[in-house]
Amino acid sequence: MILSFDSQINLEWSNVIPKSQFDDDSDAMISHQTIVTGGELHFLFNQYERRTLLLSDQSIAVDGKITRYPTLKNLDRGFEFMPRLGKQVSGRSVVLPCQYKNYLTFAKLDF
Repeated sequence: MILSFDSQINLEWSNVIPKSQFDDDSDAMISHQTIVTGGELHFLFNQYERRTLLLSDQSIAVDGKITRYPTLKNLDRGFEFMPRLGKQVSGRSVVLPCQYKNYLTFAKLDF
């Protein structure tokens, strides 16, 4: 849930980004990462779609409008991102660790 208040502590708008969280083996793949870009607040999280974990990107604008961006589709199967361990390295970039066939790798995402 995201809430926006003005300087007089009056609620301007509120919105919810729906997200389910569960994992049987480890908690490294659950949770989310928040990235602040110029005009939006991006939320990156893993979401099960057709038995596969896909990295979802949903953002909320200054006026409270939620935008769901397409998932990363050009990846080979087997990449599992760890969004809670990611770090924002610049104004529009984030580095996320990911696991691929028992290897730890890193991905840089530019917005």
